Amino acid sequence: MGNSRAYAVFRTADLDEAYARARRLVALLEDVEDEVYVDVEVRTVGEARRIARLLPGAAVDPVEIAYDPAGEHPDLDLGTAGDDEIRAALPLCLSAELPAASVGPGFVRSLGDGPAGVDRHGRWPDDPETGDRGFGKYDGVQLVLHGDGPRLGAWTPHHTVFLHLDKWARLPRARKLAARAGCEVLGDARIGW
Repeated sequence: MGNSRAYAVFRTADLDEAYARARRLVALLEDVEDEVYVDVEVRTVGEARRIARLLPGAAVDPVEIAYDPAGEHPDLDLGTAGDDEIRAALPLCLSAELPAASVGPGFVRSLGDGPAGVDRHGRWPDDPETGDRGFGKYDGVQLVLHGDGPRLGAWTPHHTVFLHLDKWARLPRARKLAARAGCEVLGDARIGW
């Protein structure tokens, strides 16, 4: 049980550049998972319906309990729910795992102007020089659209790329991995996934 350490390593208002930096980091991962986890915050009925089409079979949760495994998760089917029923449940968080090959730059742009996250799990390579080892449960790369943190939150005009490491990893490890992708650690570690 536990969480990763999430280090912000790149921040920009240019979504294509943020996506490109995240891809550079993903290219450094070993044993990369074939699926990408995507979560999107929606605030209107139209957004909910549009994002539901992009994320078939998505879990639908009220934003305030989306990250609370003990919370009550209502059963709301966006395909059959009426506009009034959806409106009463807003804001919502839609989340799904998708094949990695389907989540390219065009898909990421189609997520819209609200907070969203695109998570890619894998394992960082072992570093014989320092003795640091990859840890598949925690390692990965996260692109957060319109946000500053590894969990969806307050809207920002910029996008942030996070590098996730196991909870025992040291700051020099994060700096070294970030530098290999032309990035740098932008602050203290945050609680990740």
